[in-house]
Amino acid sequence: MNLKNFLFATLSILLTICFVSCKKDNAAPDNTLANTTWSGTFVVKGNGPDPVTLKFGAGNDITLFFGDQNAPAEHQCKGHYTFVGGKLSFTVTDYYNEKMSFTGTLGDAAISGTWGHGDANNGEGTFNVAKKQM
Repeated sequence: MNLKNFLFATLSILLTICFVSCKKDNAAPDNTLANTTWSGTFVVKGNGPDPVTLKFGAGNDITLFFGDQNAPAEHQCKGHYTFVGGKLSFTVTDYYNEKMSFTGTLGDAAISGTWGHGDANNGEGTFNVAKKQM
């Protein structure tokens, strides 16, 4: 092999290595909650339990229904959620523009946690939901 071919082969290998090692990973993180619906109970300071449904969107959107998905608009809340390492946090605003914050943990096919008014995610009650089978 002459020097010109050797340099060309070496340069090709180096460029390939650089391209592969510098390639950006565009894969989205796995979000097991995306496009799922969960139903269960919602407790307000020991009163209840009352039915609640959580519908997680493809992105980070969430809709909370007091009751089921057929609940009237005044019984629906919209907001955004984060889900990292089995820990769920979300904040929703209801029909009357009141904000509620929730935190919970995904366990054996259920999410349970606490909620509060405004930015406080505890102090007002608890919730417990299980994934609905489609």
